Amino acid sequence: DNAEKVCGFLRGHPKVETVGYLGFLEQGSRQADIYRRHCTGAGSTFSLYLKGGEREAFAFLDALKIAKLAVSLGGTETLASAPAAMTHLSVPDERKKALNITDSLVRISIGVEDADDLIADFDQALSAI
Repeated sequence: DNAEKVCGFLRGHPKVETVGYLGFLEQGSRQADIYRRHCTGAGSTFSLYLKGGEREAFAFLDALKIAKLAVSLGGTETLASAPAAMTHLSVPDERKKALNITDSLVRISIGVEDADDLIADFDQALSAI
């Protein structure tokens, strides 16, 4: 539920290009059909593409107060990473491009904190861009 609320907020933010969240799959699409048949929920991990590039991604990450920077996602606390500069740094550029791993990509896994507190944290971090 927390991830759905946070993604709903981020989806409409003017500094966000797009949010890659399973709950936002286009109804009737092949991906939505696969998701519907195999999953019971959208989960807590998603991709956040900010408008801009690496500078904007790191300004956002540096400004977070509740969410923690991490290379491994999926704990009880909210975690965030910049794959292009962290886990996928050594991946060849052409492969990163094929996988849509851009400098503006931030991966986030939402934890058990209050959703409104997380939204406030992401909002103030987006203001730092």
